[in-house]
Amino acid sequence: MSHLHVALVTERPEVSLIPILQLRPQRVVLVPCQASPQAAERLAILLRHEMSGEIEVEVCPTLATQDPMRCAIYANELAESLYREQFDATNLSVTLDLGECGTLTALMFQQAMQQCSADWLYVDTQAGVLYRMDCDSTDRQPDTIAIEPVLNVDRYLQANGRKRVRALSDGAAWRDACQLRKPLTYYLAHHADRLAVLLGELHDMVHGTDGVLTASDPRSGPQLRPGGERQRLRASPHFPATDALNVLSEAQLLQWTSDDPHSVVIDTLEGALYLGGGWLTEYTWLSTQEAGLAHACCEAHILDLSVQHNHEPVVSDCLAVERNQLLFVEWLIARPGAEVCLEQGLKRLHEILDHSAGLSATRVLLACGEFDKAKQRLTELQRRQGFRVEVVEGPELRQLPALLARWKEHGRWIGG
Repeated sequence: MSHLHVALVTERPEVSLIPILQLRPQRVVLVPCQASPQAAERLAILLRHEMSGEIEVEVCPTLATQDPMRCAIYANELAESLYREQFDATNLSVTLDLGECGTLTALMFQQAMQQCSADWLYVDTQAGVLYRMDCDSTDRQPDTIAIEPVLNVDRYLQANGRKRVRALSDGAAWRDACQLRKPLTYYLAHHADRLAVLLGELHDMVHGTDGVLTASDPRSGPQLRPGGERQRLRASPHFPATDALNVLSEAQLLQWTSDDPHSVVIDTLEGALYLGGGWLTEYTWLSTQEAGLAHACCEAHILDLSVQHNHEPVVSDCLAVERNQLLFVEWLIARPGAEVCLEQGLKRLHEILDHSAGLSATRVLLACGEFDKAKQRLTELQRRQGFRVEVVEGPELRQLPALLARWKEHGRWIGG
């Protein structure tokens, strides 16, 4: 039996992809609804690429959802054209996915599409279930179909007008280095609350004014600044910072001795990248592997397909897709000082919302800094100000693998 699928494309176009990629109809009709025509066009391009030779895709004119009369005419004209097709092909079945359109639009389309006996589909990404309701049988319970994991990071981004050009974790050498440094990385993450001052200073030594690295050129990548390898701590370190410096020195990521406790030498690019925040990126990736996430990538460079020139692409610390849902993770290693930490933290929360605008995602900020000393933790500020970002800070970092595993299981973020 030939299968034709009608999808109302809304502001969450990735949801429209799920039944198409799972049911694999021979024909798809995309109706832009509560979304720009470009969203439907992007879906059409993606489907033609992903299902080359298997599918015929048609993009209809934009649906005027704000005008009920025109919306009803539109739905009836589409249903009538499909009904005429069924005369020529009696084995043509039709499904209708209303996406997340408004209630009135949904009712009008359901009413109109009864002409061609269209089954109604409803995608529940949280429950991981696709409901199919038989239009001809009003007394039947809907069929429930388990949603398959058909979306990965690239499909999710492309459906939303973005493209991942590369990611640090794509390289086998980087992943191997993560595994070799795993004990050190877990040591830093599990003691991040007690090492906050040191880790903040090391981050500043790398990225701050007169730091170890020069301003990064997207074409050439980060480079060491000539003469910038010798740095100084603001005060003599004490335990447990001294232990951490010894461990980092033994790993040849920096040079430090107790004979000259203020002096730190960072003379390798590998050491600079790791101390400048790479350890937290590596910890995030290792945590995704421990949690069993199938699709995760770190330091992904993301271009906006609607912008002609992307001189400064968004670089996301970690993106993951599980159960067709997106996880957007960023980190912050704040400079020493409680008030400075809060200021940087609030700025980072705003940046995450900007960078992930238009993406329906679980947004998480991993924060390392002296937030507790301000007697007002970043999580409290986040909740009070209504940011749609989860915060994992200080001692909670050690729980990250378990938090990711819960997100994978439940489809939502459950705090520690």
